[in-house]
Amino acid sequence: MIASELISNVVPVLKPEDTCLQALNWMELFRVSHLPMGQGKTYLGLVDDEMIYAHGDLNDRLDVLQIPVEGTFVYENYHIYDVICLAAGSLLSVVPVLDRKNNFVGSITLTDILRHLDTLLCVDQPGGILVLEVNRIDYSLAEVAQIVEYNEARVLSCYVSGNRDSQQLQITLKINTLNVDPILDTFIRYGYTVKNSFVTGEEEQDSLRERYGLLMKYLEL
Repeated sequence: MIASELISNVVPVLKPEDTCLQALNWMELFRVSHLPMGQGKTYLGLVDDEMIYAHGDLNDRLDVLQIPVEGTFVYENYHIYDVICLAAGSLLSVVPVLDRKNNFVGSITLTDILRHLDTLLCVDQPGGILVLEVNRIDYSLAEVAQIVEYNEARVLSCYVSGNRDSQQLQITLKINTLNVDPILDTFIRYGYTVKNSFVTGEEEQDSLRERYGLLMKYLEL
C-alpha cells in the first residue's frame, strides 16, 4: 500500500493570496491543523495553525509567512509505513504527496491512514493476537512463522517493536485461529515469553467493527 492509494479527495489546497484567517477557517472546517499550499502543480509548503497564531495578523496573506517545504511531504510511491513515520514524527494532521517531478498530487489525512491500517494489520479478521517477547539476537521471523504453521495456523500480520537500549524484542502476531493455546505452548518451549494473548471471534469482531466505525465518524465530523 503506497501513498498514491491513500490520497484524500476532499482536502483543500491553500493559495499564497489566501489570508491567514481563511486558512484557519478551512482547518476548522476539515478538523485538521495543517493544510498544503500550492500554485498550480507547484507545492509551496505546509501551513500549520501554530505558525499562523504566532504571526498574529490574521488579515495578512499566507505568502508573508515562512512556510516549510522540506520534510513536510512524501512521494507518491512511498509505502504507508513512510507516511505514518512522517505523520507521527512531525505530528502532522495532513501529509502532502508529490510525484517524482515534485508536482503536487494530493494529500493524506490521519483518517485516510486509519481507514487503511485495519486492512494492513488484518484487524477486521477473526483470530488470535499473540504478544511475545524474545532476545533480540534470537529473533527469527522464519522461526516465528514455522511455529505458528506447525500448529496448523497462519500469520496474518506481524509487528515487531523494541527499545534500542534493550536486548528484548516484542512481537505482536495476528493469526487466523481462535485456538491459540497449543501455539502459545510451542512458543514457550522455544524460549519465547508470552506477554499477552487475545482471541476475537465473530461477536467480538462485530463490536470492534462498530467501535472502529464510530471512530471514523468522529474523525469526519
